[in-house]
Amino acid sequence: MGKRLISMMSMVLLLGVVLAACGSGGSEEAHPTVTRIPNPPNAPVLSPTPGEDEETASPEAATPVAESPVAASPEAAASPEAVAPEGDEPAGELKIVSHDIFFDPDELTIPADTAVTISIPNEGAAPHNFSIDELDISVDQVAGESYEVEINAPAGTYEFYCNVPGHREAGMVGTLIVE
Repeated sequence: MGKRLISMMSMVLLLGVVLAACGSGGSEEAHPTVTRIPNPPNAPVLSPTPGEDEETASPEAATPVAESPVAASPEAAASPEAVAPEGDEPAGELKIVSHDIFFDPDELTIPADTAVTISIPNEGAAPHNFSIDELDISVDQVAGESYEVEINAPAGTYEFYCNVPGHREAGMVGTLIVE
């Protein structure tokens, strides 16, 4: 009986050591890997918000703004179509949020032949882009930044997408309905 008792105690001891090794929290914790993405050469230049001087301005307070080429040209600014008549803009804030590999919402309807400002923040961890080929719109988006784009388009259906390699193919596309 002595051999049997020693054998059983050895097994219990061995089992206790194995369980202690597997179940201990230990000091091994998962540490997320942070990947720094350099600023692209065409990144927007941040400027102080009104009322701040350049020395006290913080990058967080500034909001980069991108406009469509149509709205940015002097000829377009002077044309009556470039400025939305008061009261014709849809109620509420129009926003298309870039997340990692999808837009939210992926469908938006705006009025035709009316200048409409759409907020396009990038809430993803990676840089993204907001493009509409038919309207010559392409806005590079740095992660964590918010942008605006002004769209004044004729009636139709337009595809918007992210032109970062692989993102469009992964499903980062949407539909802009202008009616």
